[in-house]
Amino acid sequence: MSDDTIRLATVGRMIHRRWRLLAVLAVLGALVGYGASLLFPPRYTTSASVLLPGAWEERELLTQTEIATSSVVVDRVAAALDWDGVDGGELRKRVSAGAADGNIIKVSGTADTPERAQRLSDQAAQEFVAFAAGITGDGAGSEAAARPEELRKLVVRTSRRITELADAADPGRTVESVQTRTELAKLRTALQEAVTELERIDPATDEAGMVVMGPAARPDGEAPPTRIQLVVGGALLFFLLAVVAHLAAARASRRPRTEPEIVAALGAAPLGTVDVPAERS
Repeated sequence: MSDDTIRLATVGRMIHRRWRLLAVLAVLGALVGYGASLLFPPRYTTSASVLLPGAWEERELLTQTEIATSSVVVDRVAAALDWDGVDGGELRKRVSAGAADGNIIKVSGTADTPERAQRLSDQAAQEFVAFAAGITGDGAGSEAAARPEELRKLVVRTSRRITELADAADPGRTVESVQTRTELAKLRTALQEAVTELERIDPATDEAGMVVMGPAARPDGEAPPTRIQLVVGGALLFFLLAVVAHLAAARASRRPRTEPEIVAALGAAPLGTVDVPAERS
């Protein structure tokens, strides 16, 4: 067999002859997988979606995912949850974030129970939005929201005052008065353009206005690898390793099997052949 190509028929014959040993090894692999599942407790994962209004480039979305999993945000999550024996360093291994289509950041949390996984994802999304709002100044409250309106009122009052000064100026009798009226007219035009620009800006298009798109769904199944996956994977792994080991040993074996190999090994011509009946199952 050392020079023959391994065919499915060869593998089938080997499995038929060694099925008891292969079955024992598969059971042993399943037991190893079950033991591994006891060492790794079940984990549950869920995600909360955060919508980023406006136009965002891919690199900007990647930056937001890094912010969502940064130590500052995760430490805030740990402080808000206040779980026993779980600090920010531990949560950094359980919190992840990724960019999805439609300017959406998915913040995922992994915990040992479905309830904790859901709470972790929701809290991580909320802390991410709060931290991003604090960076851009969205957390300034009503005072920040009132500043654009106050600026509009100030511009309108200034424009009216400019009109009054222009009307009160000497109507073109001197060069200085003409220059003054011209400068006042330019200033009034610039202020009117500023007012128009302020009115055109829609606060809803602010890229910093992130919104959490509802609570995370409670996971109804364990995150892979589950116990069943470990058991089945262990059985398949041991079975395949046994098959590969048998085939490798057969290819490496120098025992003569065919008639030419036997003749070459004995150095004599065969006197005859004997048909061996197939083994009964």
